[in-house]
Amino acid sequence: MNAQRRLVVVGQAMFTGYVLPESGSLSVGRSEKSDVRIEDESISRKHARLHLGTGMVEIEDRGSVNGTRVRGERLALGQRVRILPGEAFHIGNVMVVIVADGDAPRQRLQSSPDQVETRRAHAGTQTGAREPAARAMHVIEDPAMQALYEMASRIAAGNIHVLVLGETGVGKELVAETIHERSPRHAGPFVCLNCAALSEQLLEAELFGYERGAFTGAVQSKQGLLESAHGGTVFLDEVGEMPMTLQAKLLRVLESRQLLRVGAVRPREVDVRFVAATNRDLQVAIQEGRFRSDLFFRLGGAKLMIPPLRERAVEIEPLAKAFAQRAARDLGRAQAPALSPEALNLLRAYPWPGNVRELRNFVERAVLLADGPWLAAEHFPIAEMAAFLPTRVPKIEPAPPSEASPASEREHILEVLRACAGNQSRAAKVLGIARSTLVARLDSYGVPRPRKT
Repeated sequence: MNAQRRLVVVGQAMFTGYVLPESGSLSVGRSEKSDVRIEDESISRKHARLHLGTGMVEIEDRGSVNGTRVRGERLALGQRVRILPGEAFHIGNVMVVIVADGDAPRQRLQSSPDQVETRRAHAGTQTGAREPAARAMHVIEDPAMQALYEMASRIAAGNIHVLVLGETGVGKELVAETIHERSPRHAGPFVCLNCAALSEQLLEAELFGYERGAFTGAVQSKQGLLESAHGGTVFLDEVGEMPMTLQAKLLRVLESRQLLRVGAVRPREVDVRFVAATNRDLQVAIQEGRFRSDLFFRLGGAKLMIPPLRERAVEIEPLAKAFAQRAARDLGRAQAPALSPEALNLLRAYPWPGNVRELRNFVERAVLLADGPWLAAEHFPIAEMAAFLPTRVPKIEPAPPSEASPASEREHILEVLRACAGNQSRAAKVLGIARSTLVARLDSYGVPRPRKT
């Protein structure tokens, strides 16, 4: 069974996908009657035609004003060129890629530089019980994020526990670190624990520590993370995944500021502030009996909701540039590659289900693949990204007509002539015919020719 093919269109703030049939013919243009409609000013009403067969795709230009370009060459009217799997080509100013599920684009794009402002991204390291290998980027340009960080700064001054909510990859740990840094506890340790990464037994031992002989292999006593964070902040990531038995023990720590090591009989004093985070709806988890309501209210002394990246698109460009700079620096490169206009359009239009973490991964991958001064759209996993596009199925014409009808040809010639401001020589060149042929067509259609004054 052949892999399903998709037509991926990348333009200014446009990222659209179409599921293609195994065979048939599709008209491409700005007209509402086009099988594949691309609403971009650079696209003619009847721009091009796709010819589909088993394992084969061809593109044909229909005399468009701004042209169809394959491998850097503009097609003449009626010229058909085969498109290789994953190859990028241009319809007007829009990039198009035909990918099969699991494929990746191969064609190197010739992107012109764009003059864009470089914004600074702040990075640092956090000392304490855990040294993060690399801090996330501080890029706060969206008004909603600016308001959120203003609220986080105010909350940081107190000692209440904080619950940070948001989709996976939005930057919850960065918010937690910010709260710690701007709190009176900033000189103390900042300890992170992913509650979903360990089994229940290991999670309990890591959190609370254990005494010698508490279980097989416990040859000596060990301090838990909560004790190691004394005087500082504990970040509990994915707290919604914590087992119910440990939720009860954590609740006792919150209420009494004491903990009991595994195998111990005497509690120990502990002074920590909790910042918990989850991408789950804890209210639903409470209703389903998977999360304690009393723990929810204890942890949620203050709640911060981080919007997903798709709702703060103004930060995509500066974040991508910051990630590219850091990736280039880690690779020992003197200068980071810049984002091409098409790559930037792609990043702005993609819905980012994995949010900032996904953007960082994609940019770091692109920097590895790029061997020049530009990050082009081809350096990003377009086939993978296309899987998150809404599915559109264009209608299929039974077969392309062998010749355009006189009425449609007349309409097309007039459209090209208008775009060329009445210049017949230029219009003939765009149409790929001789000027004398254009004049003869105009006469046969009864169209008065512009006269020189």
